[in-house]
Amino acid sequence: MRAYIIVMEGAATLLLLGLVAWLGRASRRGPRGAFRLASGGAAATCALLAITSVQHLVHVGMQGDPSSAGWGDLILGPVSAVRATITVLVAALAVTLWLRCWIDLARAQAMVHTLTDALPSESRARQADLSIRELEVLDLIQRGVLSTDDIAERLCIAPATAATHVQNILRKTALHSRRDLMLLPPVEGLTTA
Repeated sequence: MRAYIIVMEGAATLLLLGLVAWLGRASRRGPRGAFRLASGGAAATCALLAITSVQHLVHVGMQGDPSSAGWGDLILGPVSAVRATITVLVAALAVTLWLRCWIDLARAQAMVHTLTDALPSESRARQADLSIRELEVLDLIQRGVLSTDDIAERLCIAPATAATHVQNILRKTALHSRRDLMLLPPVEGLTTA
């Protein structure tokens, strides 16, 4: 029983230390924000679990001759074996979870940062010097009204006029599409009721 506990605690310690290394690396190299914080927290948790596994491993390893085991050791031996088994299972589950999910989360977080950096800035709309009608058109586009006919219908203007307003807004903001205009953050004082 003692050999089983030593093997299981050793395996758990190795798995957890490997996970600490990977998560620590992800925390240092990952994009700023929630992912970096979660990676650091997970690394710290795994480090604490590894320390308790090492402590239990040393405690079991330093016990005397197993043939002179008393009643306490006979009762607590199976409990220690179950604890060691559960620790290995938790460590293996954590490694599996990291391999399956953490890498995808890191990629997703990097994509979010890349896309966020590519968003048009609020200053583009401020510097654009849009007319009142262009502000109304921009407001409709930001609400999801993308069709020229729908814009024209809502503002009671001709579709050609609506298209001209959209082109003027795109030119003044130096953006390329109506979808880019949708991503433009609303600026106080620019939107109309």
